[in-house]
Amino acid sequence: MGCNPTIKDDSYKFFDVIENYIKKADDAKQNDETMEINSNCEGFYKTMRSSFEDKEIAISVCKQLIKLYKLLDKFKGKSKCSDDYKNDSEFFNYWVNFQISKSRLNESVCIDPIYNAIESQFTGTDHYGVELAFIYDIKKDELDKMNILYRLYKIYTDINGILENADDMVKKKLSSLSTACCTDYLVANYMCNGDNDHNINHSQFCTQLKKFKEKYEELYKRVDQKGSEYSKNFKRLSQCDNNTMSTALIGTTVGLVPLLVGLYKFTPLRQFINFKKGKLTQEYRNNDDEMRDIMLMDQGSEHISSQQGTYNIKYHSI
Repeated sequence: MGCNPTIKDDSYKFFDVIENYIKKADDAKQNDETMEINSNCEGFYKTMRSSFEDKEIAISVCKQLIKLYKLLDKFKGKSKCSDDYKNDSEFFNYWVNFQISKSRLNESVCIDPIYNAIESQFTGTDHYGVELAFIYDIKKDELDKMNILYRLYKIYTDINGILENADDMVKKKLSSLSTACCTDYLVANYMCNGDNDHNINHSQFCTQLKKFKEKYEELYKRVDQKGSEYSKNFKRLSQCDNNTMSTALIGTTVGLVPLLVGLYKFTPLRQFINFKKGKLTQEYRNNDDEMRDIMLMDQGSEHISSQQGTYNIKYHSI
């Protein structure tokens, strides 16, 4: 029986308050786990070991999801009609999909049964007393788009923190973070506005991308008010590309792969490569799968790099 992945009309709505959830996700990573969590996550792995290649990764995913659950209280005894409940539940479902999808053995292993195995270890305990019937498999392409939005907003919150609490590394951080933002933004912008088969101009994703753009542009005035040392090291979205101008990108694999994957999936680059190379061998198809998996990785501060490369990308403004 298949996983039946789906996307709902309000699956992206939590991005309206994503900054709150980024903080909670970061807090969950920092919080210490209890002996009970350690023991129950060991039990989860014994039940679902065939779904994971690595024991430590499986247990870590279990711990992160439980710790995040403890920080999200709006779906515990709250009205299912409230916006808070819907936002908490959709974000938690996204985080479940994100964490499990990057850790499971293959895509044929469904999200829902893996999460149910985690839930079964904790249902009835003091901190985990409710079954979460809203967990579902998110469509792969939609999950990729959500990951792009999450990375963009994570960069936004990091830059916002720099502007509020400047230090000696501010120039390097601003330059690296704002350049990393271009990496994902150019791909996302092309997905919504480019002349390609994946044009989804009226989708939830593109609506949220417009909201991100408006929010990110609010940083410009604050950057300028900080002085030239800030403004000259901050890359505006309009500077990511100017029609066919060159834009500096992160030169490491972590920063470059998401851009290349996005270009390959959502721009004419794929058709061009296939035209030149003909039918891909199984080896190349496997490599393509690996690249898509890397795109799901939570990059966070790994966007920051001292090396840079230069690429030409056509820009379509939103």
